[in-house]
Amino acid sequence: MPLAFGPLAATPTLQVIAVGPNPESVTRGFGGDLFATLMGETRKDGDGNGRIVRIRGDAVSDFSAGYDDPKGIVFTGDHLITADFTRVWKIDSTGKKELLAGPSDFPHPPSYLNDVALAPDGRSVLVTDMGAVTKMRDPGGQLWPVDSAEAAAIPVIARVYRITLDGKVSIAVENQRTMLLPNGVTSLSNDTLLLAEFFTGNILEYRAGGFRIVATGHRSVDGIARDSRGTLYVSEVFTGRVWAIPADGPKRLLATLTSAADFLLDEPASLLVVPDTKAGALAFLTLHRP
Repeated sequence: MPLAFGPLAATPTLQVIAVGPNPESVTRGFGGDLFATLMGETRKDGDGNGRIVRIRGDAVSDFSAGYDDPKGIVFTGDHLITADFTRVWKIDSTGKKELLAGPSDFPHPPSYLNDVALAPDGRSVLVTDMGAVTKMRDPGGQLWPVDSAEAAAIPVIARVYRITLDGKVSIAVENQRTMLLPNGVTSLSNDTLLLAEFFTGNILEYRAGGFRIVATGHRSVDGIARDSRGTLYVSEVFTGRVWAIPADGPKRLLATLTSAADFLLDEPASLLVVPDTKAGALAFLTLHRP
């Protein structure tokens, strides 16, 4: 039985491993090793300098290359799956990639595919399309105020897709303003999802076609996860903050990194592995129990 977290006690122990330019997401994969996506130096469509690296202990090695901007990554047991702008790739144990779904496979043209989560059935993945990411910032690069005219004008085109492991794409969550620019996604059960709404900073629980806000105040939220005790973990890209939000208590700041992206919650090991994008590193937060 996995070891459940107790109440968090001391400040988490923090260790850092450099992995390369712009890490975005991390998962456990083949052989129990860690695999992280690196979006690369330029992050442009067609640049091909994104890659996936393998981390074994403190040794980092290239595993799969030739991506443009790989972001969310998940392990199915047989393959790694990652989202890359408008494509989703399936990668085998040798690092060979195969297109799982391309632009023409989606019912709507994908805009900015981001996070990937394994569905409970083990036979499909959930992928967020953030939607109109070019419309969310002011000329200085900051998010528009939530109540601004510019925010109201952002097109509502984001969706969550379900993709079977043989490449069939369907809509899991249809576009609606509550989910204006979704980033992180995690599946709690066959009918319940958690979604990180990047623009408003709301954490959303989606069930039976409706949303419930379970946390607020986390603009630029990226990674989300919930442990077996109901504690919610949240990372913020712009601030670098990593939070724990217990089901029955106040939220707690666990760490402040340079830029906290899509993390791995390893509950049996009491560990968060958080890509620090701007620092080019993975941060390992050991969550102490009393």
